[in-house]
Amino acid sequence: MRGCSRPFIPWNCREEISLIMASFPACSAQDALAALRLHQEWGVDAVMEDMPWDVWGESPVLPDRVRARQKAAAPVEKPSASRRVVRGRDEVLADIAAARDVAALLKVSQQLPGVGLMRTAKHHLAPVIVEGAPFLLVGDVPNEDEDRHGTLFAGPMGALLDRILASIGLKRSQLSMAPAIPWRPPGGQRASQRDVEACLPILHRAVALARPRRIVTMGSTPAAMLLQNTSRLSQLRGRWHEAHVPGLEGGVPLLPLWHPAQLGETAGRRKALWADMLLLDATLSQEAAQAADS
Repeated sequence: MRGCSRPFIPWNCREEISLIMASFPACSAQDALAALRLHQEWGVDAVMEDMPWDVWGESPVLPDRVRARQKAAAPVEKPSASRRVVRGRDEVLADIAAARDVAALLKVSQQLPGVGLMRTAKHHLAPVIVEGAPFLLVGDVPNEDEDRHGTLFAGPMGALLDRILASIGLKRSQLSMAPAIPWRPPGGQRASQRDVEACLPILHRAVALARPRRIVTMGSTPAAMLLQNTSRLSQLRGRWHEAHVPGLEGGVPLLPLWHPAQLGETAGRRKALWADMLLLDATLSQEAAQAADS
């Protein structure tokens, strides 16, 4: 190659030089040669051929394997916004209302636009439906333990719930359960009104799938969502209300309770929860006696 005013690359280096020049458009031929020499110093070796290749000449006829690599490395054209298929909110809401089981509800809920919680939460809490359950227990906004484990009423609050239910002879495995909102807000902050309104159709469908004889809510969020009542929980608790849920005929009796996480060291709330549990036990016992007589 002596006496040449421009550098030439041997045939066996065509693939390497073409890949370098394709990957780095601003790379000069001298830079590409320096890169190849560096590879040679590292121990890269190849058989030299007689025919040289002028890198400044016309585009060479590349081997098929090089063309395949360049084609694979070429950027994929993304569809424009006008060509992109985006499902509208009304269409997704129709699918949620038509979900036949929990699996279908979980799938279509992931497509609901306007809910950012699903991008930050670790798990999507799923309803649990038990045939013949005495009531549907609806929890509040998921806490850290529920989000970490992906199960309703997980962690210490779940253990406290088990003790509360045991006080009237019930076990969690006997109950249908559903979350008011399937995803935990980031940092455990309160769910925004926008998130609450967006998740209400999901809760409605979960209740409709469970078809409960009665509903028991724990916390202020599920009571407000199902009763469409902004009154404080302290004003709602202590008596049965009537919830109207799309997909169910007539009203469903609903009893609002304090959530185990809201009890703390407040003696008044613990006393109120015990009174509400006695009301729940008396109601269930009366229903059982009526069913036995009939």
